[in-house]
Amino acid sequence: MIDIGANLTNSAFAADLTDVLNRAKSEGVRHIVVTGTSVHESQRAIALATSHAPYLSATVGVHPHDADGVQPGWLDRLEGLTSSPCVVALGEMGLDYYRNYSKRDAQRQVFEAQLDLASRLELPVFVHDRNTKGEVLTLLRRYKPAKCVVHCFTGNSDELDGFIAQGFYIGITGWICDERRSDELRRIVDRIPLDRLLVETDAPYLLPRNLSKVVAKRRNEPQNLKFVIAEVARCRRCPENVVREATAENACRLFGIALSA
Repeated sequence: MIDIGANLTNSAFAADLTDVLNRAKSEGVRHIVVTGTSVHESQRAIALATSHAPYLSATVGVHPHDADGVQPGWLDRLEGLTSSPCVVALGEMGLDYYRNYSKRDAQRQVFEAQLDLASRLELPVFVHDRNTKGEVLTLLRRYKPAKCVVHCFTGNSDELDGFIAQGFYIGITGWICDERRSDELRRIVDRIPLDRLLVETDAPYLLPRNLSKVVAKRRNEPQNLKFVIAEVARCRRCPENVVREATAENACRLFGIALSA
């Protein structure tokens, strides 16, 4: 199993990160991609991935929630971070019209700047899309990234079809395990081509609701990736090992990850 998106620099992991990583390994998680969400957090993601190489790698980017806070020269600093050997993608980038923590104009400008950078550097992009009614897809079509994963997909069938038509990868999180809000995703997840399917925890968020035991702190961890895989397999009506093996292979192909024996 490969977790393509975990926010391991989050303060929720400050006290016991080593234990978190050991639990993930014991559950069969063979690699974790640490998500960068701002210039500062991307630097921290690189430092963390470097100290735990080759088990961890990192993305570098500015999340739409952080778009209002970018400082002059931010894009140059971000480009400089991509020289680290542990960086496998640009992102998390995109648009979020659900929370609107940053102004929409700022979100668009920051997203487009990162898409342009990714195209110049020929790096994969790790994309956030929430309630944008196709605007993210329109921009992705314009900039034509070499490779793209739509992280934590929660959209509808038309949006899914649009991303798949572009050959993009689709990341599925514990959202699919939440019976209160994932009805459509459960119905359409089997339409994702097996060679474009990826899984992630988005830890510490989106704790799967199909856990075998109660978690006191409600903190998600990479060790819980198996529950996402179990629900994806159930919805696709296939064995779990098919999802486990395909998603690991897909992650290696997308990010250039070389798993150790």
